[in-house]
Amino acid sequence: MLRGMNVTKTFGGLTAVDDVSFEIERGEIVGLIGPNGAGKTTLFNAITAVHPPDEGSIVFNGTELTGLKPHEIAQEGIARTFQTARTFNESSVLENVAVGAIFGNGESIETAETRARDCLEFVGLGEYETEAVGSLNLVDRKLLELARALASDPDLILVDEIGSGLSPAELEELTERLKRARKERDVSIIWIEHIMEAIMGSTDRIIVLNQGEKIADGTPEEVQQNKAVAEAYLGGVEV
Repeated sequence: MLRGMNVTKTFGGLTAVDDVSFEIERGEIVGLIGPNGAGKTTLFNAITAVHPPDEGSIVFNGTELTGLKPHEIAQEGIARTFQTARTFNESSVLENVAVGAIFGNGESIETAETRARDCLEFVGLGEYETEAVGSLNLVDRKLLELARALASDPDLILVDEIGSGLSPAELEELTERLKRARKERDVSIIWIEHIMEAIMGSTDRIIVLNQGEKIADGTPEEVQQNKAVAEAYLGGVEV
């Protein structure tokens, strides 16, 4: 479904992503982990053209993404959530989710609102559709981000630390929603997360970055036993 070949992104003298190649198969939930500053979010930004790669190629469902604009990539079928929820706080919950369908999938307002209601029900926020987003708590904002991503009817969702700031019970709820999205909506997922219990128990495969380089790619069991991964997390680095 998604293939990155020799993807490199630099900022001045810093190489944030260094010659990284990867593949994501349809139907997979793939974890993307690494110490702080490893290049995880930069790789997401390269895929979605927020910060296009300086070198390399990214191909999605046979389409070269390099050179496309972010909204064009969204329309190809890639959606995204953010570690810090990015919402229109003065608008309603329904309006926030409908944005995903309008700009990510080119829907009319009427169709977008119908799709938004469906996605809100899916994540458990149906009763809040008329509420202002500013009234939502943290976990509901995270669920709103997921609903908005789903509203664009994506083939692939890039999930950036959805568990940040949540309790174990709240994270478990969000994790179950991700699993259901794959099962019921045929959505593939790449998931950045620092909470290892969630990643190890919910992914098919894990890609590990360290200082911009890919150092491991395998099942959770293989990654747990990888010496290079263990060394990357030594020295008090918070996992």
